[in-house]
Amino acid sequence: MSDQSTVSLPPDPAAPPRTRRRGVVLWSVLAAILVVLIVAAVALDGVARAYAGTLIENKVRSSLSIPASTPVDAKVGGASVLLQLLAGKLERVDVSSKGLAVGALTGDATLTATGIPIDQSKPIDHARLEFTVDETQLKTLVGTVSGIPVNSLTVQSGAIALATTITVLGIGIPVTVAVAPSAVGGELVLTPKSVTFNGQTLTPADLRKTFGSLADTLLTTQKICVAQFLPKALALDAVTVSGSNVALAVSADNVTLNSDLFATKGVCASK
Repeated sequence: MSDQSTVSLPPDPAAPPRTRRRGVVLWSVLAAILVVLIVAAVALDGVARAYAGTLIENKVRSSLSIPASTPVDAKVGGASVLLQLLAGKLERVDVSSKGLAVGALTGDATLTATGIPIDQSKPIDHARLEFTVDETQLKTLVGTVSGIPVNSLTVQSGAIALATTITVLGIGIPVTVAVAPSAVGGELVLTPKSVTFNGQTLTPADLRKTFGSLADTLLTTQKICVAQFLPKALALDAVTVSGSNVALAVSADNVTLNSDLFATKGVCASK
């Protein structure tokens, strides 16, 4: 009777251990779950961002009594909106409206606000409102400058060209005064840079040499109050010329964005 013994075969080095195989499967499952969670979070955040933008649009429209025919677009910036809402403050909100009527003016408005608390009774960190008007609207704003009728107005080369007529010895002379716009003390300031008449362009100094005191009316720096077009709490602090448009900008820190802010306009002092 012969002895029977069991011979064990050595493991196949080409076959990976079961533990390694299970680890690969586990990590694959976890990675798939993570991807699904990320996609879901992004989708949910996108929904929250769109919903917050819609709420802001409706609030702005009701606060400013903007008709349905005037477009209003609001975008919430920054990182995750869900995290911003949990923190109780939005990082940045941009609101724009084209063809917005403000008193006698119509233009494109852009409001940029940063650090906006969810509690509307609390002030925001910073707000900047920019109102852009074209040549036609700017002529309405400028109107009559210091008693001189403005026949026409054009914006070119970073300046505003005012075409008017002056009377010298009973003769009407058409002239064009090029002025540089700026914001000083909350007012729109127009500083003469040159005067063109009879095909010649003269600097203010040359014009005074030629016409003396008769040139004072044309060369006087004009100040135009725009407070009646702006929220009372915000004063004009910048004027920018771009192409044929002029943008009037106001900004403020620690201001409360509510209906009263936009509904209450400034008042120009009588002169």
